[in-house]
Amino acid sequence: MGCKGFRCIVLALGLLAHSSISFMQTSSLISCKSMINCVPSASLPLYAKKSSKQKKPGSNKKNKYASTSGFGGAAMAPCPCGSALGYVKCCGKFHKDANAYAEATAAQVVRARYSAYAKREVAFIIGSTHPLNKNFMSDIDHWKKTIEMNCYDNFELTSCEIIDESYEGVGESEIAKVKFVAKMTQVDSREQTAFMETSTFERAGKHIANGAWLYKEGLIETAPGMPEPEEEETEPEEAVTEVEA
Repeated sequence: MGCKGFRCIVLALGLLAHSSISFMQTSSLISCKSMINCVPSASLPLYAKKSSKQKKPGSNKKNKYASTSGFGGAAMAPCPCGSALGYVKCCGKFHKDANAYAEATAAQVVRARYSAYAKREVAFIIGSTHPLNKNFMSDIDHWKKTIEMNCYDNFELTSCEIIDESYEGVGESEIAKVKFVAKMTQVDSREQTAFMETSTFERAGKHIANGAWLYKEGLIETAPGMPEPEEEETEPEEAVTEVEA
């Protein structure tokens, strides 16, 4: 088993899960009216059911794990990126809130894109990909189906460790580079694998994703502690003996 799955994660590592997100309005760069149609409707929040049991006398102690965000158990779920925060307070806010995404650092976008694969937030993956990325597709419906087929339900995404983050340039010409190690675990065999990548992010103007960082390209390397990929053996060409006439 190689890093084939995660390679696609990085080459596409996105935000658009809420119908109010404005970065789908990329018509000035992409002649694709279907982009607007691919915005999923806002999902209904999950609320914790109230207990019908009566409280015991004197049991006024508060549950320190109780959710107060209105998302019930979902708010307590750990974030797939490996931070110490819950999903809703970590990458989830970038998936659901366009303004939060617009203010995110490039490293936060890397984590959010990683978590988007774990949470199947396909719209975010698309919405945070730069229009000049070589894998960008104008056929959004086809692109969505392609990503959905590569969300890797057979793997647990367990950690996205940021190694380095740097910025150069100013304004809209600013470029961000983020080196990170993405880890995953095969569900059945529990085999662990990982890859390292240096991702490049650029902005595409205020009219796209409110000027947020967009994933443009990435250089994939072998993660520390992982075996180097085996080179494919090529069969030697057979020697051709010329016969003089």
